[in-house]
Amino acid sequence: MKKLAFIFLLAVVVGLPCPAQAQSPQQTLNQYIADLQKNPSDYALREKIIKQVQTMKPTPGVSMEAEKFEGRAEFAVRNAKSQSDFLDAAKEYEKALLIAPWLAIDYFNCGVAYEKAGQFNKAIAQFNLYLVAAPDAQDANTVRKRIGGLEYAAGKASRESTLTAKKRNEYEDWLKMINGRKYRDTRGGVPAVLEVRGNTLVTIGPGSDGRVAVLAGPWEIKGRSASTPRVTQTKPILPVQTTFIISENGDRIIEHRDFSDGDMREYVWIWQR
Repeated sequence: MKKLAFIFLLAVVVGLPCPAQAQSPQQTLNQYIADLQKNPSDYALREKIIKQVQTMKPTPGVSMEAEKFEGRAEFAVRNAKSQSDFLDAAKEYEKALLIAPWLAIDYFNCGVAYEKAGQFNKAIAQFNLYLVAAPDAQDANTVRKRIGGLEYAAGKASRESTLTAKKRNEYEDWLKMINGRKYRDTRGGVPAVLEVRGNTLVTIGPGSDGRVAVLAGPWEIKGRSASTPRVTQTKPILPVQTTFIISENGDRIIEHRDFSDGDMREYVWIWQR
C-alpha cells in the first residue's frame, strides 16, 4: 500500500506544471514590457526583450498605438528645423519603443534623431540597441563606425563643456575679486569715481545735495570691458561712446573715448586701495 501511495503522489507531482512553464512566451514578453515601462532606462531589460522576441515565432505584431507614435516621430523629423525639433522626434520614437521595444528600425531612427539633436550619448545607446535588434543588418559595419564617430563627438563636447565651465568659473572669480573697487582718474581734479558693482561699472560722485550718488551707468561688464551706449552728435568734438577696459589684475581701467569728429582719447583710472 505504501508503495502504491508513493507512486500515486509522484505521478501527481510530475503532472503539475512548474512556474517557469506556466507562462507562455507572449505572457513573459508582456511582463518584461510592463517592467520596462516602469523603468525605461533599463537597457539590460531592453536587450532581454529583444532576445526574447527573436526566439518567438511568429514575431509579435506592432500595435496601433506604437504606429501612432512612429507617425508622430516621422512627421517631427520631416518638419524639423532645429535641434529641439529633432529632440522632440526622438522622444516620440522612445514612446513607440516602450510599446514595442524590439523594433530595430525605430532604434536606428531614434539614434539619428538624437544625433541631429546633439544628444550624442543617447544616440550611441540607440544605435547599439539597433545592432542588438538587427544582428544580421547589412549596415552593421557602417553603424559601428557611426558609433565611433559619435563617441569622438561626445568626448569633444564634454571637454569643451568642461573648458567653458572652467573659464566661466574663472571669470566669476575675477568679478568677485574686483567687486567694490573704486578707481580715480590720474588726470587729477576729477571728483567722479568709477566703481565696480557686481557685473556692472558705474560713475559715482557728489550729487546736487552733496551726497555721493550714481552719476552715470550702470554699464554691464562683458569680458573685461564695459561700454556706454553709442549716441549721435550733431556738433563737433563731442563724445559719442566711451569704453572702459579693465586690466587683468584689476588694478587699473583704461577709458577709451570716441568723439564726433573721429578723434579718440584715452585716460587711465587707478584702483584706490
